[in-house]
Amino acid sequence: MRAPFAAASLCALVLVPFIAQAQTAEISRIAGIFNVIVGLMLTVALTTYFGGLVLWWTRLGSWPSYRTQAIKVMEWSVATLFTLIVLLGIVQFFQNHQQETLYVISVIVVVGIIWMVLAIAKGSGGKKKESGGKGEE
Repeated sequence: MRAPFAAASLCALVLVPFIAQAQTAEISRIAGIFNVIVGLMLTVALTTYFGGLVLWWTRLGSWPSYRTQAIKVMEWSVATLFTLIVLLGIVQFFQNHQQETLYVISVIVVVGIIWMVLAIAKGSGGKKKESGGKGEE
């Protein structure tokens, strides 16, 4: 009985560093793909901003002026640019600090599991049966 448990423990102890190394490599690869996607989205946001700027400039002397639509396009473009740059900074931080990234991900997973267990425990609590008649005690 103890021999299989000891063999499994020894295998797990030997394989843990390789699993951790694979996880950090996987995080790096996912972050690289995310960087490409964010770069494309930044290009689209910049193009949209300059398109709104050209639209605002060309409608300078027209009546009725629909320049407010161009301003709204530029506002959304600036908000998108800001969000994407913040996301890119977060991804760069996680890429440069992989051990901290694994720690943060593990804390999020543990908190999520605890939350799910508590939600299930709260929902499955026994309910008291109410007595419907006057004669029951």
